[in-house]
Amino acid sequence: MLQDIGFAFRQLRRAPSFAVTAVLTLALGIGANTAIFSLVNSLLLKPLPVPNPQQIATLVPRENNGPLQQALSWNEYKEVRGQSGQSFSDIFAYTISLDGLAAKGQHPDRIMTTYVSGNFFEGLGLKPAAGRLFLRSEGQTLGQDPVVVLGYDYWKQKFDSDPSVVGRAVTLDGHPVTIVGVAPKDFSGMQSYLTMAAYLPLSELPLTGTSADSLNNWQDRILIVNGRLRSGASLKQANASLGIVAQNLMRLHPDVEKNLKIEAFPEPQLRINPGDPNTMFIIAGLFLSLAVMVLLLACVNVANLVLVRATTREREMAIRTALGAQRSRLVRQMITESLMLALIGGALGVALGMFASSALSHLDLHADLPVRFLFEFDWRIFSYSFAVALLGGVVVGIAPALHIAKANVNTVLHEGSRGVTAGRHWVRDGLVALQIAGSLVLLVVAALFVRSLSAMQNMDFGFRPDHVMNFVIDSNEIGMNDDETRDLAINLAARLCQIAGVSYVSHAASLPLGYFGAGGDRMIIDGGAVPAHPDDLNAGYNVVSPEYFSVMGIDLLHGRSFTEVDKDRGRDVAIVSESAAKKFWPGQDAIGHTFRMASEKDRKMEVVGIAGDAEFQIFGGGKSRPYFYIPYAQHFKGNSLMVFQLRSDRDLLSLMPLVEKTVHTLAPQLPIFQVQTMRQGLYTMNGLLLFQIGASLAAIMGGLGLTLAVIGLYGVVSYAVGRRVHEIGLRMALGASRGSVFRMIYRQSIVIIAAGLGAGLLVAFLVSRAVSAMVVVSVRDPATYAAVMAVLAVAALAACYFPAQHAMAVEPMTALRED
Repeated sequence: MLQDIGFAFRQLRRAPSFAVTAVLTLALGIGANTAIFSLVNSLLLKPLPVPNPQQIATLVPRENNGPLQQALSWNEYKEVRGQSGQSFSDIFAYTISLDGLAAKGQHPDRIMTTYVSGNFFEGLGLKPAAGRLFLRSEGQTLGQDPVVVLGYDYWKQKFDSDPSVVGRAVTLDGHPVTIVGVAPKDFSGMQSYLTMAAYLPLSELPLTGTSADSLNNWQDRILIVNGRLRSGASLKQANASLGIVAQNLMRLHPDVEKNLKIEAFPEPQLRINPGDPNTMFIIAGLFLSLAVMVLLLACVNVANLVLVRATTREREMAIRTALGAQRSRLVRQMITESLMLALIGGALGVALGMFASSALSHLDLHADLPVRFLFEFDWRIFSYSFAVALLGGVVVGIAPALHIAKANVNTVLHEGSRGVTAGRHWVRDGLVALQIAGSLVLLVVAALFVRSLSAMQNMDFGFRPDHVMNFVIDSNEIGMNDDETRDLAINLAARLCQIAGVSYVSHAASLPLGYFGAGGDRMIIDGGAVPAHPDDLNAGYNVVSPEYFSVMGIDLLHGRSFTEVDKDRGRDVAIVSESAAKKFWPGQDAIGHTFRMASEKDRKMEVVGIAGDAEFQIFGGGKSRPYFYIPYAQHFKGNSLMVFQLRSDRDLLSLMPLVEKTVHTLAPQLPIFQVQTMRQGLYTMNGLLLFQIGASLAAIMGGLGLTLAVIGLYGVVSYAVGRRVHEIGLRMALGASRGSVFRMIYRQSIVIIAAGLGAGLLVAFLVSRAVSAMVVVSVRDPATYAAVMAVLAVAALAACYFPAQHAMAVEPMTALRED
């Protein structure tokens, strides 16, 4: 083996152009795989930095066999925790918020916080970096235990890793709290892509504006619940015990718990999309498959190069065989060379992949949030990349090795220095056709994603995003109460209207397709039939000012908008979307009908208007999801976070200095965040960003596939022309014209291209079905396939031009003298 390795290095050193080309080609394929896998590893596979992370499970409810819900209510969590001790050693809960933390004499920092149960850190098995973590007894009683644990990174950044901060008083949302400790270094929260700056007990949730009534509401599910399985306990056993808990809840609370099921899943399975355990893994599998296809194309390309080189070395191998070398030894040497190429290419590919991953880590999510993607090299990435490199080495080496094994020694020796050149080289031609087929598949998938993005960008959102600027404030972060917040909203809107060029100003609790939202609730329809599935009453909603519809350009189809008459003590009113009106009052005029929100059953709201459907969350039901609007003046309590929107024909970003000055005139310490145009705000995880990322990744894969196919075709045709110089010279000496030689080369190339396009078209039809759920355009669109085939055919024919030109330029006498 050592002799074979040394021989392989000497052979590669003797052919530097071949070695560099092969290594770079494999590096591209392996790099693409490393980059995609590092993303999947970081988000879905990498375990939590806690002891025995495989024991951590996520508990989620399901009603009437409907979709999984993300969270449990406070009361449900306490019941589950008290009744599930047989399978779980601990069950803990948390919810994420944004707050303002300020040291003495400083402006508040807008930070991401996690409110946790007292047993949160103990359940995870974590130890403090400084001070202490929460006690199990803390967080039980609302308003008690005003303590905070700092995140390690925030402690390092804000307090210079000073251990003396333990015991120091700070303010959170204007309320005094005491720092009791620092979280461990490697733990940044339950979501690896979000960096938590601080942790507080659940008892401090009222600081965020969450009311006691909301926490005690059985159906207000705001807590993400995790549990640690006991040693030896399985998920199957845990789910059986959770089934008993759900039965007990329905028996004890039949008015609120109907057809309830509580299930446990491995923590990574619900890390990204708690609503569906499979969605992210399916998407990850798709893009990993595309990356593997790029690798295979790279391997086929290099296999063709190795095969060409093996052909030129046939005489060498034949002489060695005649001198007594066994064919198995020759085959092993060829495989060793290929593995050397693959491992060198793998090392370079890993470097390229991690570089690409670092670029992905700076992806603009259009969110003023502490989002981070850490793509650290670990044993999973190493194992995957090493396996990919070995696969590449085997694929690259197997065809040349078989070619050497089948060669006839006598024939090769009698052929002289030219080697075996007669006839068509079906193996090489077949590999090139395979490259073209694979490239076509990648390009079709890329085209479907790109066309989907284009379709989404030009769709009718139900609102007009142009000429609108957004910014967000949260008065709770500086400790304002509800009445102060209401006065700030009124005064700020009035002053912003006075800025030259501003047509309308509005504010709302949420932004279409944005990260901040008022969420959803259940509409209890007065006089309506009780549905078999309570989820059928689910609807999204927003708390808005009267000018909201004018700013957003949402059409009012019937009835009226909100007015100054709709005050806090006035008649409660609402505007419903067209879909909600048709669903809840079919065949009737919804105007004048009343409904209540499940979270506020005592408030009966009268429908005064019907608005056109609009996109508020593309992946949450789209425009068809029932939606309603309620006036801020009647629901200002607890709604401190406000998205202000200005409609203007001026340069929107040029307005920001005036906007900031106006805000800070009224509230000097109030942070302003998420400043962007409405058009920019469309590119969020709830909006077009996933389409944009998918289209970009697919386009990169398609571009790599096309490049590799063109290079492979060019290399094979060039080699074929070089090996046929004598034949071409003889043809021309016998009267063949240069044009006929040019056409001969193209004719043979067209056969390869046509075969690849035909095979690729069949495979593309099959592969397109796998991506149908992820695109919004038809996967059978003839125009897409025709355009992709035309692009690939033109690129392939262009790759043949220079070799054909070279063949046409052969001088007959020069070629004949070389024989």
